[in-house]
Amino acid sequence: MGFIENTLHPDRKRQENWRRFSHEVGGIFIVEGVSGSDEVHIPFMDHRVQLSTLTERRSSRTVLTSRYSGDEFQFKIFGWGGRSVPKVDRDPYLNSEFPDLAPRIKVEFNDSKKLTSLLESPDLRQMLLEAPSFFTLKATPSLLRFDNCAHDSMDNGVITDVNHLHSAFNLFKCALYRLEAIGPASPGDVETAPIAEQWLAVA
Repeated sequence: MGFIENTLHPDRKRQENWRRFSHEVGGIFIVEGVSGSDEVHIPFMDHRVQLSTLTERRSSRTVLTSRYSGDEFQFKIFGWGGRSVPKVDRDPYLNSEFPDLAPRIKVEFNDSKKLTSLLESPDLRQMLLEAPSFFTLKATPSLLRFDNCAHDSMDNGVITDVNHLHSAFNLFKCALYRLEAIGPASPGDVETAPIAEQWLAVA
């Protein structure tokens, strides 16, 4: 791409900021990687964290992903981006175990002991409370994913602000570190809770 074309490219600012972010975290910026979009690959704890853009139904947003040494533990944490969860819709588990988080996030999970171990981290709880926008943090067996979308929404946009990228990455790193520290469960040591069937849609 020539100088004039690059200057006029509608995505140029996002690319500049992603390159800056990549440099600041010791990552590698890749133009049009395997995902089909620009990517940043970041080494962390013998893992590769990948920053990329996910496009669905003509809507694009930012995702962070990494594999980890997991088992069957699964969860979703929905951050409300500074808004308060109505009292009537707050999660009973959070109200009991982490009342500071109940007004700011919602959760789905299949193992209450492991979720408690995850959220016992003061650093992670603080990052969840201070997250600058809506997000979904999701763990499936061996895969962790941060997605800057609200529950049931697909149009929260691509993160271009460098500080916002750092906030998302720091939250992701903290969650990944905690998951690795928790480790796989021992047989018979799993206390499960059903995945909620319905959640309040965020407007």
